[in-house]
Amino acid sequence: MKRQILAGLGAALSAAVLVLIPAPARADQIRCQVPFSFTVRGKTLPPGTYTFSDESQVMLVRGYTDGAVALTNRLESQTDMDAKAVFEKDGDDYILTQAWMGDGSGRELMLPKTNGEHRRSAQNGEVERVTIAAR
Repeated sequence: MKRQILAGLGAALSAAVLVLIPAPARADQIRCQVPFSFTVRGKTLPPGTYTFSDESQVMLVRGYTDGAVALTNRLESQTDMDAKAVFEKDGDDYILTQAWMGDGSGRELMLPKTNGEHRRSAQNGEVERVTIAAR
């Protein structure tokens, strides 16, 4: 009888320990200090601190005074675990293209068809990629 009680107590303790071990939570938002104006789906946002939230099929970009919503495609990487926002710089224009949540998952914004001149510049190798690390 004593042996059964100790076995049951051991099993309960093992289960309790497993419950208490923290599992890494998937980050579904990041915060970045963006030092330049940038465009999200045709909307220009001023420099400032922004929260980029992964909400299923959309990316919510929220600042203190303004924000935007964009449709996205899911990105995954086995090697890139940094939380960051990625922009294309074409001349003086910055366009948000990706946001990475820091767990190997990210979102790529679907660029509008009206953004054709930026795409042409990219084909000519004139577009620079700018990355802002999350804080």
